[in-house]
Amino acid sequence: MKRIDQLEGLRGLLAAWVVLVHLLPAAGIDPDSMGALKPLINEKIRVQIFCIMSGFVIFVMMSSLSEDYSTYIARRIKRIYPVYIFAFFLSIGFAWIAYQALHTADFGSVRNAGRIAILDRSFENWEMNTLAHMTMLHGIIPDSWLPLGAYAFLGQAWNISTEFQFYLIAPLAFWCLHHSSNLMRVGFLAAAVLGVWYFRHWPNGAILANYAIYFATGIASYYLWKMRWDDQPFMSPPLVLPLAAVVGYFDLAIGAWIFVFTSAIMVRDKGRKKGFVALFLEHPVMMFLGTVSYSLYLLHMIPLYGWMYVLNDQGLSQGTYFAMLAALTFATAIPFAYLAHKYVERPFYKSKSHRAPSLATANATAGPVVETK
Repeated sequence: MKRIDQLEGLRGLLAAWVVLVHLLPAAGIDPDSMGALKPLINEKIRVQIFCIMSGFVIFVMMSSLSEDYSTYIARRIKRIYPVYIFAFFLSIGFAWIAYQALHTADFGSVRNAGRIAILDRSFENWEMNTLAHMTMLHGIIPDSWLPLGAYAFLGQAWNISTEFQFYLIAPLAFWCLHHSSNLMRVGFLAAAVLGVWYFRHWPNGAILANYAIYFATGIASYYLWKMRWDDQPFMSPPLVLPLAAVVGYFDLAIGAWIFVFTSAIMVRDKGRKKGFVALFLEHPVMMFLGTVSYSLYLLHMIPLYGWMYVLNDQGLSQGTYFAMLAALTFATAIPFAYLAHKYVERPFYKSKSHRAPSLATANATAGPVVETK
């Protein structure tokens, strides 16, 4: 099993999508004003797809490795922690600029007001927020204990905690699902369903239970990927595309995943020519964005706030403001992410103590997303 280039490009697309969605409220554009595009802007579809990819890739990785739990979790931490903690402390150092940029924003929005509230809470409880984020378990601390703590200073870090929670229990899930006893497998699935049901109203939106369906979709995809579909007539566009559309009507993230994932299966097993979507995702630009996607996801708000601070009070129209903010943010965030990937991410997961098989090296994910190395 080798790297699936479409998934590498998909990560790049999702990371760029996250940046765009964060740019809109900075220019006073709220999701309610987007009409038919509102579901793409207002929902957490991007992170949901990252979670699906994570479930798929982590199970693929564990199937190709034989290692104890401590080795597994040490490798996961080395993969996601260095650039995460770098981004977190850099965001703390940049918080004053972000606060000023939001308060002086030329165009108000509901989300900008929410970002101000998060920073207010972040400053009020900065010691506990810092300690909580250093453990990557800030996503399980009840809001009554640490208000808005999942989003403190580095708003998008909430999803890193969700991913880390999954990493902690993934080996247990893999062991149970591959156990020789049917009773063990059924018992695990029942316990998982009960656990999701019990924690579904946990007072922290970053709890794993809220995204369990997406990790489970990724895990199910792993078992489908292990199969060969050469002689299966129902693995064909006339059947798969309507299925993706119907599922997408109820859950856009899972529907989009079905479309991309089954396309990859049909290219692999049925020798189908790659369509426009596959060719787009495998374009060198998208592959490059996939490579730096984790750093881009974590670090893009720093240049975004910096350019907001510069562009505020310049008398720009909303359209001009958004166009300039978007162009400047992407022009600086992507090189910034590349440098962070090269000098912060890569030295750790490419170190001698962190070698992994080819598929794990190519596809392991972290985060909204977001690592697939």
